[in-house]
Amino acid sequence: MMNRWLSTLVCVALLGACSRVDSTQESTRGNSWTRPNVLRYAEPQDPRGLNPMLASSAVVGDLSMFLFSYAVRYNDKAEPIPDALVEIPTIENGDVSKDGLTLKYKLRENIKWHDGVPMTSKDLWFTWKCVMNPHNNVVTTDGYKDIASIDYSDPHVAVIHMKRVYAPYLQQIFGVNSNAPILPEHLLAKLNDDKGSFNNAPYQSAPVGSGPFKFVSWQRGSTVRMEVNPDFYLGKPKLNEVIFSIMPDENTMLTQLRTHEIDMAVHGSGGLWNQYKNIPGTVAVHPQIYTYNHLDFNLAHPPFDDVKVRRALAYAIDRKAILEKLYHGLGELAPADESPTIGKAYNPNVAIYPYDPAKARAMLDAAGWKIGSDGVRVKNGKRLSFNIQTQNESTLGLRIQEIVQRYWHDVGVEAIVKNAPTSLFFDNTKIGILQGGHYDVATFAWTAAADPDDSAIYSADNLAPGGQNSLFWKDPVATKAMTDALTTVDFSKRKADYYIVQERLASEVPTIVLFFRQEPVVYNTDLKGFSSSPVISPFWNPWEYSI
Repeated sequence: MMNRWLSTLVCVALLGACSRVDSTQESTRGNSWTRPNVLRYAEPQDPRGLNPMLASSAVVGDLSMFLFSYAVRYNDKAEPIPDALVEIPTIENGDVSKDGLTLKYKLRENIKWHDGVPMTSKDLWFTWKCVMNPHNNVVTTDGYKDIASIDYSDPHVAVIHMKRVYAPYLQQIFGVNSNAPILPEHLLAKLNDDKGSFNNAPYQSAPVGSGPFKFVSWQRGSTVRMEVNPDFYLGKPKLNEVIFSIMPDENTMLTQLRTHEIDMAVHGSGGLWNQYKNIPGTVAVHPQIYTYNHLDFNLAHPPFDDVKVRRALAYAIDRKAILEKLYHGLGELAPADESPTIGKAYNPNVAIYPYDPAKARAMLDAAGWKIGSDGVRVKNGKRLSFNIQTQNESTLGLRIQEIVQRYWHDVGVEAIVKNAPTSLFFDNTKIGILQGGHYDVATFAWTAAADPDDSAIYSADNLAPGGQNSLFWKDPVATKAMTDALTTVDFSKRKADYYIVQERLASEVPTIVLFFRQEPVVYNTDLKGFSSSPVISPFWNPWEYSI
């Protein structure tokens, strides 16, 4: 889910202001405020580090699409395309063995790290070793833990030997869903030790990647600056510079779009759609994406260990009203983790909990939670009171909190707002709000991949902090189905397993899926070459952008 220094920052700013622009560029500029060859974008999150292997927030994943290389990326049609690889490994082209246990990842031969050193297959082997080092605070080991060995004797071919079939290998093994871009062995080998040196290495805030843009500086709380990588393996990118601006909240981002201090805003919320779509000189779109807002229960905390309480709280929420009120209807309701429109394994037979506060009250009564003198339910002397948390910077999260708090109050439940900055909320160690289990109810959004596998966040084999199951949901039926689905490439069999997972998510309610988003993206009309990917990050092809 996701730094630099003032002297460099000042130089880049001055160069950007004084550099000459050829007449062709000037003539195609439609907006006077456009800075030719410089893209300024923003999102309302603040990164804790710049290596997505150690961070699950969307902002770090977005930055990684500029800085790093993955095996494959997913285009605007959610189709896999080669990134660092020459071609997509499949059974048909012989890069995947018929038994699914051997994968050949053939690297392009012209990839260089930003320091000029060539990338080799040993870098893929090393990245795997970093992911699997228990002393590194990685986001997930899914896919990587199923690797038996990697042969890197050919510098341009990594031969991956699997312990078992792992169906979503494309999106997970050195893929955008794994939070693990390919890392430079020659720079980091000594840090991948048993002391946790990797976690706090200067590299994590000043990375050397192999992507289309090079890291220049990170002014904490303000900007991350990147410059063109002229040796990029797919050809020199068209932009000279990319400046990411960290916004304290979405309203600030909206204001800077209007004042033209930025060219693009991503991860906007539907609640501001009417304002976004009326900014002169910009294009506003709201593509369907694999991102869903939800409420997670910490099942390790009473009373959420009682499914009757969780079900009652689901009945107490009007999800349709939330979607209409907060997102202008830009999205769709779903009972679980698959989108009805673009989900490949959506189960149409799983019902969404209808809004029924009377039923919610009756269920809480039956569970022994009776209305107390102050209107809050009580059982065995304990009030039905708990905290609900989100990110300080999330305008949508704060609004969801406010409305859910009111819904639950109406059925005799007290939800107390307790929030944290994005960096702490998504911190990938025991101090993190989610990973450390320091919450009762949390509301945020998961950005999923095209493959329906969500075992990283819902399987009992991936409990936090070593995995992303920060709900601490240990459902044997769902876990068995998720595990089974990973062991075959027969999608009809996998689909049957994911039907079971959706049924269990809806029945056991470890999470309440509120809605899948159509997420606003607003950008300068002078920006060309951009089209948003629905998978993980909108920035699938930044080397093709021009402005």
